[in-house]
Amino acid sequence: MLEEKIKETKEIIEAIRRNYKNPIIYSGMGKDSLCLVHLCNRDMKLNWPIMFHRDPYFPIKYRFANKVIEEWNLVCWDYPASRTSVFYLHDTFEVCRHYQALAGEMALVALLYRPESFVEGEYLCALKDIYEQPLGVRAYPWDVGIQAHKKTECKPHSGGKPNKLLWVAKHFIGGADWMQPLREWTEEDVYQYHIENNIPINTDVYEIKEDKLVPKDDPTYNPDRRPACFDCMLPGKEPAVFCPKMGCLTNRLWDQLVKIAMPPDFPKYHLGGEENG
Repeated sequence: MLEEKIKETKEIIEAIRRNYKNPIIYSGMGKDSLCLVHLCNRDMKLNWPIMFHRDPYFPIKYRFANKVIEEWNLVCWDYPASRTSVFYLHDTFEVCRHYQALAGEMALVALLYRPESFVEGEYLCALKDIYEQPLGVRAYPWDVGIQAHKKTECKPHSGGKPNKLLWVAKHFIGGADWMQPLREWTEEDVYQYHIENNIPINTDVYEIKEDKLVPKDDPTYNPDRRPACFDCMLPGKEPAVFCPKMGCLTNRLWDQLVKIAMPPDFPKYHLGGEENG
């Protein structure tokens, strides 16, 4: 079964090579995107560049990625996001960085969690360190971004809805195209491909369970999870909250944040314990 999926995936990648002048692979060096990078650059020898967006904080979270980049001799690009948004939904708090891609954009989402203790240098301020990160607009020379998303994937703020993109999608007129050659793969396929091709496994982040690579509960080395204090950005009756960074009270910013109305068919979510449509 995996052999057939690999064949189909290679056909899609070959079609990308024929129809686009300047492809780039989007990879966070996780289990799925490593399969995609291996297929394109190690197996098919295409040597396409990699877009590897990373935060400036907690370099220890990227020690596995840095090792792979060096061993596979990958060309990796990064640039600042053009805007930032935050989500508080389904009892989770997420930050989303939007990256310019021609006239369109793509987004990366990270889950924030409260650390057990606020030790200086070991946690972020959701406002200063994340929401107010430097922004920028850059020339985007690539005409197609290749992603390793599977069709069963979803983000917490999506209401549990799976990824709906097809093999190719254009988000905006004049924007780059987006291709997802691994859409039909399963978690078992990803693990099997790692084993058969001797692809390194990030044991800091994943553990093996029932022929799957499952994220560990420990978020220390997971770049998609970041320790942060976000109390000032949450709803509440008190006009001020204690800021562990400054060691004093600070204004609550909930009323200053832009709220986005959800469509009628969007699943119900929680804001400060109150259920909203």
